[in-house]
Amino acid sequence: MNLPEHKKSSRAPQRRLGECLLAEGLINTHQLEEAIEYQCIYGGKLGTSLIELGLIEEDQMARILSQQLHLHYIKPELLMNVPGSVLNLIPDKTALKHQIVPYHEEGKKLYVAINDVANLKVIDDLSFQLNHIIIPLAIPEVRLMMALKKHYGMLLSPRYETLAVQMNRRNLAARKKMPDKQPAATQHSPLMAAEDSEQTSFDDEAAWPLLGDAELNPADHIEDTYVAEPPPQEETAVDILHLLAEANERDDIATAIIRYLKTDFPHCALFMVRGDTVSGWLAAGDKPQQSFDHLTIPLAENSVFSQVAATRTHYLGPVISSNQNRKILEFFETPLPRNTLTVPLMVRDRLVSILYIQGQLEKLEQHFADIQYIVGKAEMAFKLLILKNKILSS
Repeated sequence: MNLPEHKKSSRAPQRRLGECLLAEGLINTHQLEEAIEYQCIYGGKLGTSLIELGLIEEDQMARILSQQLHLHYIKPELLMNVPGSVLNLIPDKTALKHQIVPYHEEGKKLYVAINDVANLKVIDDLSFQLNHIIIPLAIPEVRLMMALKKHYGMLLSPRYETLAVQMNRRNLAARKKMPDKQPAATQHSPLMAAEDSEQTSFDDEAAWPLLGDAELNPADHIEDTYVAEPPPQEETAVDILHLLAEANERDDIATAIIRYLKTDFPHCALFMVRGDTVSGWLAAGDKPQQSFDHLTIPLAENSVFSQVAATRTHYLGPVISSNQNRKILEFFETPLPRNTLTVPLMVRDRLVSILYIQGQLEKLEQHFADIQYIVGKAEMAFKLLILKNKILSS
């Protein structure tokens, strides 16, 4: 039976990414659990965490995704060099909405990198909208984000900006170590599968085309990777405990906390702590999430976060005048003087997030014990989420 190319993934049961990586010996169980924990805390796809931790190379991830998802493979960096005529096939608004980058056009077929490769309804809708048969490629999430920034002007979060710089440095260092060699000429069709002696061998029931091993031809490199927000409502203490216990990803935890607090404290937010920087995670209010994502506070500079990060204890009191504190107040459009309760969220002795709440000092003191209780439950929810993902990883 001949299936449409973008639906061929249904022909065989899909193994989990972690299973594929373990089967190929690319990582061990301890490293997989480390990456799962990292993903639960910082979000994104598991492959992104593995690359970020330096446990796997980007091209290895692309090949594994090709095997796991039964998708065409391309060298990920080739997505950065797409002809304008191909990019113009997808309007900027569509590309950013669906996080999709076209790579190669072949007649009515359009090979694309798309973030949600498993969403066949969206792929079918895009096929109709773009008047092309959409064929997903296997591309690591971080490379897709980099391509969206380059080709369509998407703003990257500080996390992806930092990771992009790290990856470019790794790739440059790897190229310097490689001996010069002339690529052999090839007469293969751009979309023809190519054998490569350096290719990772995959034990799969059916051979799947791995593109991109021949020459730097657009058709030789293809790959892709494959949630509605409930209406806002006032949460009770019982509601939030159920939401935290049932969280399936880190953003479920953040959403539960903010929805619970925002009725009494409309100026509240969660910030992620990564290295020596605090950056926006989720804030109450109607301001664009993207602007909050790019709110970064260096811990080396004086702010309401620097003391919390240094002591791992809460801060309750006035917001002093400093450059970094003013950045926070400007986001919430509130002037000095202001009072804040700033509470650390710890997971296995690691400071992963800081809860920031503005309000009247008396009101903050009145709700302090309740907020501390909720933060403690959120820490437990993170641990439970990590355990659930580790259990499901094999």
